[in-house]
Amino acid sequence: MPAPKITPVILNASPASRALLRQARRYATVDATVLIIGETGVGKDALAHYLHASGPRRREPFVTVDCPALPATLVEAELFGHERGAFTDATVARAGRFEVAGRGTLYLDAVTGLSSSGQGALLRVVEERRVTRLGGTAAIDVRARIIASADATIEELVATGAFRAELFHRLRVLPMQILPLRERREELLPLARTFVSDMAARLRRATPTIETDAEQALARYHWPGNVRELRHVIERVLLAGVGDQIRAADLPVDVLEGQEAYLAPAGTQPPTLEEVERRYIGLTLQVTRGNQTRAAAILGISRKALWEKRKRFGLE
Repeated sequence: MPAPKITPVILNASPASRALLRQARRYATVDATVLIIGETGVGKDALAHYLHASGPRRREPFVTVDCPALPATLVEAELFGHERGAFTDATVARAGRFEVAGRGTLYLDAVTGLSSSGQGALLRVVEERRVTRLGGTAAIDVRARIIASADATIEELVATGAFRAELFHRLRVLPMQILPLRERREELLPLARTFVSDMAARLRRATPTIETDAEQALARYHWPGNVRELRHVIERVLLAGVGDQIRAADLPVDVLEGQEAYLAPAGTQPPTLEEVERRYIGLTLQVTRGNQTRAAAILGISRKALWEKRKRFGLE
């Protein structure tokens, strides 16, 4: 059976991505935990779906857990479920995410967003392959495959103790790394054309061509938001009513102005990844005029994660 078409965030246009897709096809049939590592917006979610849809569990549920969105006090109730009366608001019994996933896949998105207690609870399940609902006594076997994703800083978090080393190694049985878009630039223009075609089809209009000056502008930009940012840029251009051709002048001003902001002038020290992230978040907040919901949506993170990054980078 041919592998399903992956969401167009990882193409066969670079050696690294061809190797990644070969690895994904092998891992899809192996019943072991996978940890996908990569920056925000590189396509971790799409790769997780690809692993599920390419393997023997494809007809079973694919259940996503947005780890940073889980309050520390509700992690166990969400993951393991609860019986009626287990706590004040538990008016009915509820199955947890592991139960709901059944024999399918449980995808732990941004697993580093779990609280310390949540990490401990997850570690027990990964080790024992059993859960017990809050307020219950019966152990329930975990039959779902676990796929987790994390950003590129997870090893730093392990080194500082912010993320449990035991859990990291338990999840990283089959590790996968997605390179940022700036390190697979062969894919930038093919991706842009794909997004233009897809968006034009959604709008039921003719597909515009990307002119040379626009291609050059896209190629010069650093893309700190990776493929997600590229897709959003293309969508904004087409929604703005561009004609049959996309020129550099049609691109959002933050892309054009960001050319010098992210690429260091010749002879100077390139910015660190942390500095690039700080600048991009600051620019996104400027573009959205401080609208937290819109900025978080563009960045592909939760409002809580945006607040934490603003506090960390001093973007008050």
